[in-house]
Amino acid sequence: MPTRRTRLSHSNRCSRLPMSKKNSASRPKNREAAKQETHEALIRAATELFKEQGLDVSLDAVCARAGYTRGAFYVHFKDRDALISAVMGQIGDQVLDILLGKEDEQQDLLALVPGFIQALLSGDYPLSRKGGLPPHQLLDACARSEDIRIQYVQLIQKGAARLANALREGQKKGLVRANLAPESTALVIVSMVIGFHTMYDLAVPMDMGGEAHAVLQLLIPSKATDAP
Repeated sequence: MPTRRTRLSHSNRCSRLPMSKKNSASRPKNREAAKQETHEALIRAATELFKEQGLDVSLDAVCARAGYTRGAFYVHFKDRDALISAVMGQIGDQVLDILLGKEDEQQDLLALVPGFIQALLSGDYPLSRKGGLPPHQLLDACARSEDIRIQYVQLIQKGAARLANALREGQKKGLVRANLAPESTALVIVSMVIGFHTMYDLAVPMDMGGEAHAVLQLLIPSKATDAP
């Protein structure tokens, strides 16, 4: 006996229709927004904890601070080093702004050295005892991960480039010796900064004001040393 074909009701036909463009666009967008929110929360939590406790803080602590599980963490990051690299990429410019001022602002070169020392003592500069992130932990991370090493090198290069621009401006105003090569001098100053905060981390006795004055004397013009 032939089977009678059953006609679909209007409501049944509608339930099988492809999702409208509006609905199909909104769901992926919501998923992407949630994914981005999780990613940013993990980076924000890691940034806070790295500054408070250093790079050795546990991933469980990072996840707890962010409000997500370890499973959610591994959706976004392969391991701790991937998280460190992401944090460095996000806050690198902020660190440079603390040390050198905003990139679009006119730099007062002679205030940079005292400003760095103040950031070091206050803990605003993260690579310090008060900042919570000892320099040796960052160097260890660079030795483990090529991505982190590249991030750190790029941060150093960006800082040196901004410092070289400040040196040029200082030379135009007669505040910096004219016979100094800005790029080379900037790299020397960056090297001194790295060594300076390493010594501070090791608790080497230092006269902060005296060291700042000595660095400035190397830059300030003098009749005896400023001949081209």
